[in-house]
Amino acid sequence: MNRRGHVSRATGNMALIAAIALISGVALLSFTSAAAAPRAQSAGVKGIERGDLDRTADPCNDFYSFANGAWRASNPNPKGMERWSRRAAGREANRLRLEKLLAELAAKADRPRGSVEQQLGDQFASCMDEPALDTLGVTPVAPFLTEIASIVDASGVQRAIRRLHELAIPAPFALTPASDYGDPESVVVNIAAGGLGLPGRDYYLKPDPAFAEAREKYRAHVAAILTLASVTAMSAPKAAEEILALETRLAEASLPPDAASDPAATAHKMTFAQLGRLAPRFDWERYFAEAALPRIDVNVAEPAFLERVNRELAATPVETWRAYLTWRLLESASPWLSRPFASESFAFRDRYLGGAVAPRSRARVCLESTEELLGEPLGRAYAARHFPTGAKERVQAMIRSLLGVLKDDLRTLKWMSEATRKQALAKVEGYEVMVGYPDTWTDYSSLVIRRDALWANVAASRRFGVDLGRKRIGGRTSRSIWPLPPSSPDASIDIQLNVMTLPAGFLEAPAFDPAASDAVNFGAIGVGVAHDITHAIDALGRDFDANGQPRNWWTKPDLDAFAKIGQCTVDQYGGYEIEPGLRLDGKRVLGEALGDLAGIRLSYRALKKWMVDHPAPVIDGFTPEQQFFISWGQFRGASESLELQRRMAKTDPHATARYRVIGPLSNSPDFQAAFACTDGSAMVRSKEQRCGVW
Repeated sequence: MNRRGHVSRATGNMALIAAIALISGVALLSFTSAAAAPRAQSAGVKGIERGDLDRTADPCNDFYSFANGAWRASNPNPKGMERWSRRAAGREANRLRLEKLLAELAAKADRPRGSVEQQLGDQFASCMDEPALDTLGVTPVAPFLTEIASIVDASGVQRAIRRLHELAIPAPFALTPASDYGDPESVVVNIAAGGLGLPGRDYYLKPDPAFAEAREKYRAHVAAILTLASVTAMSAPKAAEEILALETRLAEASLPPDAASDPAATAHKMTFAQLGRLAPRFDWERYFAEAALPRIDVNVAEPAFLERVNRELAATPVETWRAYLTWRLLESASPWLSRPFASESFAFRDRYLGGAVAPRSRARVCLESTEELLGEPLGRAYAARHFPTGAKERVQAMIRSLLGVLKDDLRTLKWMSEATRKQALAKVEGYEVMVGYPDTWTDYSSLVIRRDALWANVAASRRFGVDLGRKRIGGRTSRSIWPLPPSSPDASIDIQLNVMTLPAGFLEAPAFDPAASDAVNFGAIGVGVAHDITHAIDALGRDFDANGQPRNWWTKPDLDAFAKIGQCTVDQYGGYEIEPGLRLDGKRVLGEALGDLAGIRLSYRALKKWMVDHPAPVIDGFTPEQQFFISWGQFRGASESLELQRRMAKTDPHATARYRVIGPLSNSPDFQAAFACTDGSAMVRSKEQRCGVW
């Protein structure tokens, strides 16, 4: 039931975030800082991965096999994985480095209190001590459970809701900071639908057998957790029934998935007084006072949902609210309690809903929880150990080079009108990229982390994060706030705010290698970054101007011209076959295919521009131009199961790995020249057939 893809739209806190096209690590280019002139590469730099090449394949006819065929042949997919690649292996290497770092920090118990090392080490140690957790059982959350059990009226229900929100548990709604959709420079209160234990409204409402089964599994799961805790007044099966019924009523008032993920459809700004009239049974004055929030305008993402919550406060018996709030606490805490709770949570969340084959190692569980709770401190320690000196400046210089080439390209596009060109240039000129780690670290020294209290650590860390977020409300949007921890192997783009984030954990091989040639790095990270920058000005980014204001700044003639030119790519990719009778959907993959086409062209131009003054070396018999294209084939190549390819052809906005590699290259006259391919070769589309927008 999970759908995976590297670029997607989302509206968490109203900011339009998309995961970046590169997945798993970056390596460094030989660029200097902006203040210094770039230097030519020294001898001994690393070229492409020679062992990955299938030298029996002709690059002009089967470049995919030539670039990565040997690697795929010798690296079968691990058990339970439908895709395996150098990127996936790089991601795993990042995780293993972090596990080793945390284990080393946890080995010493007497580090200075409040230091990054103490907080990380003690948090990891508290998580790894499963025997101690098994001894405690449900005890860590017992005081809060007792408080919920003592609720006798609606005011008690609301008090528990406020307490849960302090722990970042959205029950029955979420209240968080967010950039104002209509005024993205301002941070407002955003009230969103929440409090559902299943992934979305369809799970509650649709009669399909798969959803019906999920409801029954969920009912049993809720009852199992409540039975383990032995805390509800009513029987666990009866409580599970009441909880499911309440959540179903809330789901009925929720937006369908497409609307819920549309930032325009979830923008409903109102005054504090209007909020009170929308949901008068909820004591907003007390909530805002206890949270120290200003009584400014708020955004209610789903007014109908909040109205339903208001009705349920009166209509739902207090006994049912007690069961529901107990469940919401236990659901959030179960992974961090004794093994019976954690195992039941895994069985339903990870195995049944998520498709996991086996539990992750305890070290991996504890790494990911530490990264979630203490992401910035962990990133700080990780960057100090694994992000090379000068890497940040070098990556920033690479980004500036790519942005410069894109601006040059925009100035000469024949199909784009002057009005649209002006807006596009303004967006590219204002594009911001956060590299490696924050320029200023948040002070976590007041956060108390204990070596013997995992849930207390989780609760304290969550409160710390909630407090930080609440303090931002009423202020101006800061583009320096990182959406990902610096240790993350992922990266992101915020379409509305025009920001890209490249964490230190992302800036690792195979995408970016400090020992590799400029050509290799331009062929991997360069292509991916250029691809995602174009999303700021393409069909994805045209809904927001350079200031983040929601408006379509494309003219109608430009829109028509874009569609006409893009039809070439629709036709090309629609001809790619997965198996007899099944081809890619050219319209579905159009946006990402155009991004790849642009990424190849722009990054190659950036490399060539660089090489005018700083010639790159021939390595292992391959010219810089050949290294560039082979690097793309090795970075993007992957072993994908046939079943995965079938699903991708029907649902994914990306082409399968083979066609992501050969699709853009077959349109490139530079590729043809680099490998001296003759006209008519499989990897050479004729001049009349070549596609591209940027």
